Amino acid sequence: MKKTLVLVLCGVLVGVIATWAVMRYVVPNWNRSAVDNTYWQVTSRLDPGGEAFAYFHAEEVGKAAQAILDGLLRNVASLPEGSRDQAMKGLGMIDLMFKGYGLDEISGVGFSSFAVKPGLHRVRAVIHHRPGRNKGLLWNILGPSPRSLDEAEMLPAGAALATVSDYDFFKLIEWTSQIAPRIVAQGGAGVQAPTPEQSMAMVKAGLQMAGIDYDRLRKSYGGRLGMVLALDPEKRVVMPAKEKPLSIPEPEFALMIRVNDTYLFDTLRAKLPPQAQAKFSDAGGVKKIAFPRLPLPLPLEPVIVQQGEWLLAASRPALADRILDRRSPRLAASAAFREISAKAPRRGNGFGYVDPLLPRLVAQALRENMAGFQPHAALEKILAVLESGRGLYWVVENTDEGLVYTMNHTLEISSLPGVIEAVAQIAAEKAKEKAAAAPAGGEPAKSE
Repeated sequence: MKKTLVLVLCGVLVGVIATWAVMRYVVPNWNRSAVDNTYWQVTSRLDPGGEAFAYFHAEEVGKAAQAILDGLLRNVASLPEGSRDQAMKGLGMIDLMFKGYGLDEISGVGFSSFAVKPGLHRVRAVIHHRPGRNKGLLWNILGPSPRSLDEAEMLPAGAALATVSDYDFFKLIEWTSQIAPRIVAQGGAGVQAPTPEQSMAMVKAGLQMAGIDYDRLRKSYGGRLGMVLALDPEKRVVMPAKEKPLSIPEPEFALMIRVNDTYLFDTLRAKLPPQAQAKFSDAGGVKKIAFPRLPLPLPLEPVIVQQGEWLLAASRPALADRILDRRSPRLAASAAFREISAKAPRRGNGFGYVDPLLPRLVAQALRENMAGFQPHAALEKILAVLESGRGLYWVVENTDEGLVYTMNHTLEISSLPGVIEAVAQIAAEKAKEKAAAAPAGGEPAKSE
């Protein structure tokens, strides 16, 4: 019996390995284009069998774009001196951005749309690069590789808009220091451009004058940023609008920064002037800087809080407390979040969420100010789409072969033609109103 079980398990294992080998090596070469493209690498990350599926070989387009730029750069040399300098500067900047951002390294682009279940669609988009061709900023600003999206458990119940993502600010600063001198050099003769090393030294010197150590700050930054907008339906605030005041749920917002130590918090505290009237506290592992309530229409009582590896700047202390207290109700437990995030990746370099309440608030604002949008029947088509949505959820993954974007949504493709037509009708009506308001003969109206 044991021998039979072992043989069965071995057979299953051999079958799995053989199937993987066929899918990995045989199928991609079975029906292969005469042009060396990245079709199989890109499409393996898409959803086949859905409502849309597309692949685009971007390398040839990239080469063509580069050839066009090179040709333009050669041809502007024959222009008059003044025009030549301006043209060379503009084309040179485009060329630098094209290469420096990594657009010339894109080898393929893919897209698919798949109905996970009736009314829920998963869209995937892939921007691919070949091995080793990932030097541009595009591939290096979102973190090294996908990870568990643990921050989803931090979002408090009531979050209407939230996003958390890996983001390397210092890669951006250093990339800018490499590109900026070359842009300056395009300015024309007589312009002394700094070297990249000098440019970076100037950045560090500027921060040092403000009392910030660049290298220390980089060491302190944890590489992740987040933002939360929460709405409290039990409390209302009245916002001014064109026709009549708009009543909306009370908003709260917070910026989230992952840190490795308290350097950023301590620096912010040290930079606060006495007139800020800030109060500092440090108890139970929570560092807090509280500011007095500001006399604004929206409730604003700013606070900066650090607990563990997260630093928060929130509009109100209550929101910061709800984010940091894992015992408070979580967004991830809500029916709306679970529904819209169904079968989305659980690993990535960032994610975002839009609650159904947000587009409904937009619809409410438009409905209460309909006089400015004609015809009303066209606006109603747009409002119906906004009010029927059940939210939005997306994940971005920075893989070893490029970027993969996944977005879950509930927009039916069949509603798009009506929305586009409605937008066109409203735009045409606006154009008629503008033409009717213009003085005869096209001359500007004279003020009395």
